[in-house]
Amino acid sequence: MKKEVNKRVFFEILTIILIALFCISLTPKTLQNDTFYTIKIGEHIIQEKGIDMKDPFSWHENLEYTYPHWLYDVMIYSIYNLDGMTGIYISTCIFSIILGITIYKVNEKLVKNKVLSFVITIGAMYLLKDFITARAQLVTFILFELELFCIERLLDTCKKRYGIGLIIISILMANLHVAVWPFFFVLYLPYIAEFIIYCIEEHMAKKFGKEVKQGDKLEMQKRPGMKYLIIVMIICALTGLLTPLGTTPYTYLYKTMQGNTTQNINEHLPMTLINEDNILCVLIIFLAVLIFTKAKIRLCDLFMLCGLTFLMLMTQRQASIFVIICSVILNRLIYSWITSQVKDFDDRVLNFAMNGFGVFMLSSVIIMFCMYFIKPKLNQTYIDENTYPVKMSDWILEYFEREQIDLSEVRLFNEYNYGSYLLFRGIPVFIDSRCDLYAPEYNPGVSIFDDFIASSNLNDWFEIRLAKYNITHMILYKDSKMNMIIERGNLDGYKLLKQDENFVFYEITD
Repeated sequence: MKKEVNKRVFFEILTIILIALFCISLTPKTLQNDTFYTIKIGEHIIQEKGIDMKDPFSWHENLEYTYPHWLYDVMIYSIYNLDGMTGIYISTCIFSIILGITIYKVNEKLVKNKVLSFVITIGAMYLLKDFITARAQLVTFILFELELFCIERLLDTCKKRYGIGLIIISILMANLHVAVWPFFFVLYLPYIAEFIIYCIEEHMAKKFGKEVKQGDKLEMQKRPGMKYLIIVMIICALTGLLTPLGTTPYTYLYKTMQGNTTQNINEHLPMTLINEDNILCVLIIFLAVLIFTKAKIRLCDLFMLCGLTFLMLMTQRQASIFVIICSVILNRLIYSWITSQVKDFDDRVLNFAMNGFGVFMLSSVIIMFCMYFIKPKLNQTYIDENTYPVKMSDWILEYFEREQIDLSEVRLFNEYNYGSYLLFRGIPVFIDSRCDLYAPEYNPGVSIFDDFIASSNLNDWFEIRLAKYNITHMILYKDSKMNMIIERGNLDGYKLLKQDENFVFYEITD
């Protein structure tokens, strides 16, 4: 018995180490554009000692800003203030590790197996590799997985600590990433729907003197903690007020979906399933297990699977939540099927994995994957100079200082993808990746985002938009449509001040 316990403890330590290594290998070194404004907003909040609900970084006047992930911004700036970009990279690695270990432990606790939970975790982290970055979403991924665990345990045990955990998670989400706070409640719905259907079935069965029947492929449960879950859900609905943002948690997502900003940002667009090989394979595995095996699926799991699949197809960024939550459902289905065919499956696989050959093979496979993923990152820099105007920003700041031009008087036109880097460097911007700031849903009468899209896509003559905003200078990608027209058309009124391999900088003279 003691030997068996030691074996499980050793496997637990080994899997956590391997998961940590795998998560580090998936973490990119190069930062995304959102990280740059995150740092500056955190700095602004700390230096100004509060949230003023005003934007300090664009040169447009009187824009209201909601600070939708203010707590994360403060946290990231504090890390940056301690150790610069290296600190942010290390913190992203740590959050990635925490996410991987959380997925593993939640799977292990809810499905009651170790080996399959480890395999599922490695697969889930691989599918999440494109979402691992220094953004608020990485922290909320961890919270969503913990939410699932607390919901399941509250329903099964009725213990207060899980309800308190859910309330704390709700408060954290409302302050870390307000855009995802409504999705906190989406995860409750499958359980409530199952409870309602079971109650209806139970009422009908009693009426006709029968018992509630379980299907061959579908099972329903009336779990003892449902009333506590509903009470906690109601309490959590009030936690949106426990932020310095007023009613923003209740209105932010609705306002965002009203506008057209989501139609012009890739991660908000519907998923084209045929182009997503990994997700398509996962859905095929789900269908294969459900159709060709005798594994049963809980009604709440079926609702969860279908609902998150629908959300994922509507908006491809929801693929992350699909992977995080549905990994547990897939684990439960596969484990149910295997254990119906093989007795003591987990013990047998664990015994194999813990002998010398098994440890060597398991470690070797994961380390090989780690080397494969980490090799391209060895030569990466924190800031990609092909994407962000690093050298050009140096020159612009030196030029304005040399020419004694007040930055506050400059009306610079820039493109969306690198606006965050410009404001990070202290250059006031026309637009950046805080798209909601520049839309009429948040600032009535403002059409900055629409004007940028119209100009950059050449939906109309861009000089009309430049004149509308009295633009004095422009920074563009060298291969942008606007720059090609200016260059090849030899347009008057554009004085080329500087160009490098990727960017051009103009002064508007007319």
